[in-house]
Amino acid sequence: MNQTLAGVLISVLLVAMCVFVHFKALRRGATFVARLHANTRQSMMMIMAIIFMAHIIEIILFAVAFRIMMPMGLGELVGAHTSTPGDFFYFSIATYTTLGIGDIVPEGAIRLVAGVEALAGLVLITWSASFTYLTMERLWRDSLPD
Repeated sequence: MNQTLAGVLISVLLVAMCVFVHFKALRRGATFVARLHANTRQSMMMIMAIIFMAHIIEIILFAVAFRIMMPMGLGELVGAHTSTPGDFFYFSIATYTTLGIGDIVPEGAIRLVAGVEALAGLVLITWSASFTYLTMERLWRDSLPD
């Protein structure tokens, strides 16, 4: 299998996994918070914690994929001093958030997966922002006196 095809397949799998994680986190998080009948501040803090953890899990999924891809000959991360789990996490979080510092540069199929991670991160962060806005609107509407 050539590197481009491998990169596309890995990207599709990772995006599907991240969308699934995100959907489940938002759905179950909202259900959990609604059942608690907590005040607005507590509800929003729990929602934000759930969203943050969902993003961390998604970043870790990509970091693990990068780590697995290197020994398979599907590319490498150039500039990583030791290739520790922290290096992969750092590169993944910089990519997911579209920060793109540039001190670690992907090569091979990892470059394609990193590009898709940036797009996925942008979409998932925007989804989180929309969800947060709608949740705040609902909580504040329900908690304010008429």
